Amino acid sequence: MEETDKALNRAEALLEAERCLYCFDAPCEKACPANVPIPEFIHSIMTNNLQGAREIIEIVHPLIETCGKLCPEESFCQSVCVRAKIDSSIKIRELHRYVTDNTDPSKNLNISSKRKVKIAIIGGGPAGISCARELGRFGFETVIFEKKELGGVPMQQVSISRFPENAGKKEIRFIHDNFVTEVRDKKIISVKEIDDQFDAIFIATGLQGEIDLGIKGMNLKGVYFATELLKLTRAFIKTPVGKRAGVIGGGNVAVEVATVLKQENNERDVELIYRRGLKELKAFKDEIDEAVNAGVTMQFLAIPVEIRGKNSVEGIVVKRARLSKIDASGRRTFEEIPNSEFFIPLDTIIIAIGQKPADQFVELEKNGKGLIKVDDDLMTSVKGVFAGGDIVRGASTIVESVADGKKAALSIANYLNGGRNV
Repeated sequence: MEETDKALNRAEALLEAERCLYCFDAPCEKACPANVPIPEFIHSIMTNNLQGAREIIEIVHPLIETCGKLCPEESFCQSVCVRAKIDSSIKIRELHRYVTDNTDPSKNLNISSKRKVKIAIIGGGPAGISCARELGRFGFETVIFEKKELGGVPMQQVSISRFPENAGKKEIRFIHDNFVTEVRDKKIISVKEIDDQFDAIFIATGLQGEIDLGIKGMNLKGVYFATELLKLTRAFIKTPVGKRAGVIGGGNVAVEVATVLKQENNERDVELIYRRGLKELKAFKDEIDEAVNAGVTMQFLAIPVEIRGKNSVEGIVVKRARLSKIDASGRRTFEEIPNSEFFIPLDTIIIAIGQKPADQFVELEKNGKGLIKVDDDLMTSVKGVFAGGDIVRGASTIVESVADGKKAALSIANYLNGGRNV
């Protein structure tokens, strides 16, 4: 499959860069969780210094290949672009991608002298990889514990059409070869397993448990979780999905799996079933547009009640809903309409309503959702143990996990330095 996000050519990139106002105290930079100096790298594009532009981004952002293709710019930098008051926001992510597509990783990152201090990083996703790179720059030894391949969700679940394998592997290989001391193929479920071997620990395991619908019929053949199907398509393995599939959910994962399943078989009917309306979808606009263009249909204001079938899925019963008051997230809530049940015939149902933390690290204080509690420096209730990414935030973006990895690295370095800034 071809990439859906069109890359800029040189002429397009230069024209787009010329539109930048190079704002003083730029709001786009403040809105970026990784604090990328956006006007600076755009100016380097203007002067045709692409390697310089890359180094400007790379110094502050460990995963620039990944975010150059996957960062939801409409939620961060582009959402506050001053240029929008004149005509339209600068295409910041596309310019970022133009730089990464046309340059190689830099060898000019400052690296401190080596220290005989060893830090464990549990989890090799965006937060863990980012933390490892920053700690490596500070001169610390890092050991990553990861049972799967390094890179996390982008490398394991995001479709090849959105995130080509070569881009991710190039970036991960560069960090692994230059900043990671060792990778161990081992699952850690308690800090007590390794705390006597390391001077500090960073937990970045993400959300590994699946949230199910909690309704009758979940055990029928033909019911799947979205993440297992995304892993299959990422590995170019044909999914066991039938000719009429229903995807339950309204977030990025739900929209992505619906799109991928439709792209896998254009003759397949794929329907997104969501209990709220179009405006309440939590998925990013680009992903919703891609799903619609691929031919995914959407059933809004539908609450799943029961999955029906003898041994295999035959369909799902849903209740009609109506929107009600606005909740704390700014979205409208929903309520059931009495006696409004109807049946949607399906042969496959994909659950994509979210993930939850796995049952591990019981010695750490957690909140009501099972997420690890941390202080302002990302330290947990156990001294010397830090945590970040989805295991702390809940479901979040790649760039927010990158920001946590960077912050945790600095906090760990300061902690090991007796509270003094590195």
